[in-house]
Amino acid sequence: MTGGQPPATVPTQEEKTARPHAHFDGPMDVVDDDAMSKAQKVDALDALEQDARQMAAASSEGMGGGEAGGLHKVLTAKAVLALPAVEHAYDMVLRDLRSRTAAEPPGTAHTTLARALDTLVAVVELSLPELENAAIAAAGEREDELARERLDP
Repeated sequence: MTGGQPPATVPTQEEKTARPHAHFDGPMDVVDDDAMSKAQKVDALDALEQDARQMAAASSEGMGGGEAGGLHKVLTAKAVLALPAVEHAYDMVLRDLRSRTAAEPPGTAHTTLARALDTLVAVVELSLPELENAAIAAAGEREDELARERLDP
């Protein structure tokens, strides 16, 4: 213990749920908290949504203090939380690629990131059953091509 300060306490899940603004920098941090259950995350995001709606209402009445887009961020986080795990993973990777692409100066690395982003967006736009069917069809086409090559020396 230095400077006479008490050691930092780890917040409980109940504290995080009841006062998410005090424990998270943004709504997506709630979604990304592995220590919280999905129900706790929903409760925390509901609290953030209520606060964001009150701030939006105050802002529309001429009172300041609200962050622009705060409600949109909360609703986006709630939508991500509702996604199945695979789609959440894709969303996280897409967000990371977008931020890296935006931060990277023009050049080879930027081009590579942009291509990876474009490819992943195309993959995400297909539903998983369509991906599975496409993979099965491609495998069948490869087998047919190999069989034709064997017949035609």
